[in-house]
Amino acid sequence: MKAEHNAIIERAKLGGYEPSMIAHELLVHDLVQAALFEFRNVRAPFHSLNEGQQQEVIDRVTEAAEKSVYNAISIISSRNVDTIPVTIVDAKFKAKAITVTAAIDAQDPNRHGLIDVAGRLCLLVLAPNDYAEGLDGIKAERDQPDLPLHVSDLTGSLFEHRATGSGEPDGGHPLGSATELAERTEGASGAELDKEFGEFTYDDAKQLIVLKSNNKPFKGHWVQSRLAIDSDKTATLLLRLLDDKVVEIETEGESAFDHSFKVIAALEDVV
Repeated sequence: MKAEHNAIIERAKLGGYEPSMIAHELLVHDLVQAALFEFRNVRAPFHSLNEGQQQEVIDRVTEAAEKSVYNAISIISSRNVDTIPVTIVDAKFKAKAITVTAAIDAQDPNRHGLIDVAGRLCLLVLAPNDYAEGLDGIKAERDQPDLPLHVSDLTGSLFEHRATGSGEPDGGHPLGSATELAERTEGASGAELDKEFGEFTYDDAKQLIVLKSNNKPFKGHWVQSRLAIDSDKTATLLLRLLDDKVVEIETEGESAFDHSFKVIAALEDVV
């Protein structure tokens, strides 16, 4: 690296702006640095991150990419000419003139250039702003797929204790209550009953939820991740915990898995 470029990079760090804003030769350097920041700070491979963590990475990369693209446009279109990004606050139209009020970042490195042009003619270039299309197609991988219709039916109606259709005159669900579901599983093999929720029995799962929740609200996704079970078994477990007065719904969400639950039983009550 050339000594002058290294000096520019260090000066830019102190000033809090991109080195390429001083020297156009460092434009690719800025793009690489934005990528390296994520490589150095990522805690796990991208596909191993949960939905929220992936979205944080995408947001940071998007912000860095937007800054780099607009900086590149400024550099390429106006070599050797000071450019100052402005936000048009107001425009007043008169018969022979338009008065424009603009806001400028107080930390812009070229802000001092305004002193020399006060009262002089300047060129206002309306830069295109259509370089950021298609970003809505870049999304974090969802932690859970869409719930099957029968599962959302099950959790939605039983949590709210209301009928869901003409085939449910008594307000109950066609699959019955959590207790009836448990009774119908008595014919299953002993191995299935022992570990009906992944690697846990119902009693083990119940104790684990009470112990690990730490008296903090949680959602169905947390239970599913903690026990490594599918959404059907998660819904069944939550129903049984509700029936057994182990948990209660603290806040209702848009869907069953968006409900916020809170443990109301003590650990000694479920051991």
